[in-house]
Amino acid sequence: MRVWIVASAFLAVLLSPMLTHQASLESEYDVHYTSPIQTSISPSSGWNSGGEEITISGTGFSDLAFSNITDDGINHQWVETTMDYSDQAGRYNAVAVDSNGHIHVVQIKDESYQIRHSVNDGTGWISNGINTCGGTYCWDIHMVIDDNDELHVAYTASSGSGKVIYMHYDGTSWTDTLVSSNARFGAVGIAVDSNNYPHISYAADGQNCGAGLRISSYDGSSWSYTNIDQGSNRGCDSAIVIDDNDNIYIAYQDRSSSKLKIATDKSGSWDSYLVDTGTSQSNLYPGYMTSMVMDQQGQFHIAHFDDKEYDLRYSTGAPNSQWTTTIVDATGHTGRGPSIAVDAADQPHIVYHTWTGQNLKYATIDPSTSNWTVSTISSNNDVGDGNSLIIDQNGVIHVAFSDETDDVLKYATKSTGLSVTNEITVKFGQYGSVTGTVVDDSTIQVTTPAISTGDTVALSIVDKDGVQHQLSSSFQFIDQNDFDSDGVLNDNDDCPEVAGTSTQDQNGCPDDDGDGYSNSGDAFPNDVLEWADTDGDGVGNNADAFPNDSSETEDSDDDGVGDNTDAFPFNAFEQIDSDGDGAGDNSDAFPNNPSETVDSDGDGVGDNADAFPDNAYEQQDSDGDGVGDNSDAFPNDSSESLDSDGDGVGDLNDLCSNTIQDVEVDGNGCSQAQLDSDGDGYVDTQDTFPLDSTQWQDSDGDGYGDNWGDSDWNDTRELEWPGVFVIGAVQADHCPDTFGNSTANGFYGCVDNDGNGIPDQFQQPETNETDDENETQTPLDSDNDSVPDIVDDCPETSPGVVVDADGCEIEETQEDNEPSSGFEAFFSGNADPVTTTVGVGAILLAVFTLLQTNAVAAVLPDAFRWVQVLRKNSKLTKEERNELTYLQSLVQAYYNDPKEFAEELEDLKADLTARFTNNQIKKETREKLLILIEELQSSTSSELYKIAHNDTYFGLSQVVDTDERTSLLEEKLAMSEDAVELNHSDTPPGNLLGDLDDKGTYWIEWPVGSGTWHYRYAPSETWTVWDT
Repeated sequence: MRVWIVASAFLAVLLSPMLTHQASLESEYDVHYTSPIQTSISPSSGWNSGGEEITISGTGFSDLAFSNITDDGINHQWVETTMDYSDQAGRYNAVAVDSNGHIHVVQIKDESYQIRHSVNDGTGWISNGINTCGGTYCWDIHMVIDDNDELHVAYTASSGSGKVIYMHYDGTSWTDTLVSSNARFGAVGIAVDSNNYPHISYAADGQNCGAGLRISSYDGSSWSYTNIDQGSNRGCDSAIVIDDNDNIYIAYQDRSSSKLKIATDKSGSWDSYLVDTGTSQSNLYPGYMTSMVMDQQGQFHIAHFDDKEYDLRYSTGAPNSQWTTTIVDATGHTGRGPSIAVDAADQPHIVYHTWTGQNLKYATIDPSTSNWTVSTISSNNDVGDGNSLIIDQNGVIHVAFSDETDDVLKYATKSTGLSVTNEITVKFGQYGSVTGTVVDDSTIQVTTPAISTGDTVALSIVDKDGVQHQLSSSFQFIDQNDFDSDGVLNDNDDCPEVAGTSTQDQNGCPDDDGDGYSNSGDAFPNDVLEWADTDGDGVGNNADAFPNDSSETEDSDDDGVGDNTDAFPFNAFEQIDSDGDGAGDNSDAFPNNPSETVDSDGDGVGDNADAFPDNAYEQQDSDGDGVGDNSDAFPNDSSESLDSDGDGVGDLNDLCSNTIQDVEVDGNGCSQAQLDSDGDGYVDTQDTFPLDSTQWQDSDGDGYGDNWGDSDWNDTRELEWPGVFVIGAVQADHCPDTFGNSTANGFYGCVDNDGNGIPDQFQQPETNETDDENETQTPLDSDNDSVPDIVDDCPETSPGVVVDADGCEIEETQEDNEPSSGFEAFFSGNADPVTTTVGVGAILLAVFTLLQTNAVAAVLPDAFRWVQVLRKNSKLTKEERNELTYLQSLVQAYYNDPKEFAEELEDLKADLTARFTNNQIKKETREKLLILIEELQSSTSSELYKIAHNDTYFGLSQVVDTDERTSLLEEKLAMSEDAVELNHSDTPPGNLLGDLDDKGTYWIEWPVGSGTWHYRYAPSETWTVWDT
């Protein structure tokens, strides 16, 4: 009856009202590009004159296509046949078409209440029973076919209360399921969702129209039901549709208020809307025997019977929007059991039964007038009480209906005259577009357009929304005058059947690298820069610097010599290296000598062999002194290189640098006329004292030099006297203008009539305590400062002032570090006190110290004036004293560190030589120091210890000659018995060092000559008697 509404909805989705499209070329599209679609084309080439039918294979074409509807303009007529001849067949029926175009009809047979299935696969009808009603009545069957061509069927059976039965055909067998046993016996609706799960609408069991609208749904495993609109006398005669989004729509009758309603769950919950009603409850009874379909625009079309006026009504609209209802047929008692479907143009088609005449009628809207037209399909018998309708994808109407006169099930069909094709626009590159037919989801058929020339073009398709999709395939248009479509006509094409671009050796042949030479004639078919290799060396002529020489290909330095031959391929100025030394012959000063390449000074001797590579006048340095042999006056003596005066003595050792030529000189480079033996700047011939550097003149001829070295004489020297102040002057003449013979206490050259050595001017007259020989017994002290005038540097000191040992006033302030007494001065190391001499006993140290003070000196007898002589009689020059003092400091600092001491002595020797060479010290000073250094280098550790603490060794303490020393010692020992007593004490004095043995122990025999020995391990310890 009304189950065909779902099948009609399926067809409507496939169709849409479009203008007829003809194949044509288009130049441009307002399109958007997407990613390429993988496709293949057959055939892939054709003449450029067009008209070639080609097939494009791919996937997803159906969703991209647009529909084109064409009306053939023919007045098609109904064709009627009998489907099932079984007795009382088709009282209730439903029709549907599967994807193969096979027509399926399910029916309820009145005679035995049997459920039957009829199918027509194009060869004829086959009908079979598939179920029974179980000994009771069955009523109102409905059917839908899903995407898998499986059949879903629903109907009701009466057994006290009504039952809803669901049947399923999977292509092989049928199954049935009891969905509900609490249903109103009557019309039901069925539809499937996107998962192909069934949903069945029906009225709950109750009086009249039932107890409310209900839906049962299958979720893949079980059934459940939902009450949609509960209440009495409502929910019957339902029809159901499910859209692409699985929203459910159900049209049903509410007899309690004489209304046709539609319910939907689109909002997420169920809502009901009014479709049709009268001006009053009794004015109209719409909604009987409802049939519903939804078009592809989302509009709903409902055919229903008005049981008040007995006419056929048509309502269209959408939930929650305006509905329009028109009367389709009101002639007599008509419009019963309507079935509705829409065609490709969304135009409604209705078949229904009329009690007036017992006919099967058909109604549709005339597109030209928009009015309903009604016609009769069958009228010979009582026909159409049970009917169903569907329109397939080809626009053919299929109607199943009952013939209760002959008790058979009949079938009527005719075309709507409308044809629907799914089409798509196919673009042939820049040559325009044509319309192709989408045969199915994977196939497009299209006819190629005509173009002016041969070419291979990329294909794309433009979908219904204007989006352009690039295809992965291309199509080749072949020009009959240019078979290979390479733009070169066959007559001029050397390769007429193979496209190519070559122009040089051949025309129109393949040229892969595009250099104009055909692949067959190109020695380098894949290198656009090369095509010939004349010398066959594998390098193209264009890149080959020597295209006719197979042994050479490159000339990196562009010097005309190939890299393989060029010893210097990256140096344009060199090609050959004859001696293999890495230097090219052009720049090699010695191209045949591998040991030489450069002659910087151009003297003919290579830099490697030339000791002076930047001096053209020198090549060798035999003695290695840095002076070339040509310039070196002593080429074999590394210590000398210059002889400025040409006397044969090098400048460094030449004490006379300006010797005239050809004069005999000594070892010092001095001629007889230049000798200055004492180095005082006066040549020997002009020097009265040629061996004394402190004296050179004796004006009074008494044998004593005019120069003086005692600064205390400065104030007593007369301006007209000859001589100059020279530190350390030897035998200075105190009276340089007078011939004299005095010698005492360094006062040389004054008159000494009595021959006692003391200048007469310093002696007391006979009345001043003189003896018979006029010898002064008490020294003269004019200023009474206890310092005899003979040694008093300040003989006129004011009375009462404190004076020093020289008779000069001492400042009241005393430096913090200045010794306050003679003894302190002795032990502090002050240079003024007399230090010990080798062999002098401890008693003498005390005596010497005591004698440094003028207070003690004043009371000493005249016999002890030797003390003053000792203190004043040093013959060292200032220069010698300075150098010896430094040497003594080295010994004291390093005597206990032999290695460091040896290094310091070597450094000092070098320094002395350097300063002597630079005329900073005299030759005699250097020689004295070198003698002492040599002795120190050979001394033992114990000897160094003694030397370090002995000024006399260095000549820094005052000394006397042998006779005087003997005499003074006798006098000294005679004056003090304490010394004898000290020598006879049991324990040696602590300040006596003793002798150091090789084991580091100090030994001393005490008393001297006693045979008793004492020992200790360090000078700071006390002596211990050695017990044999």
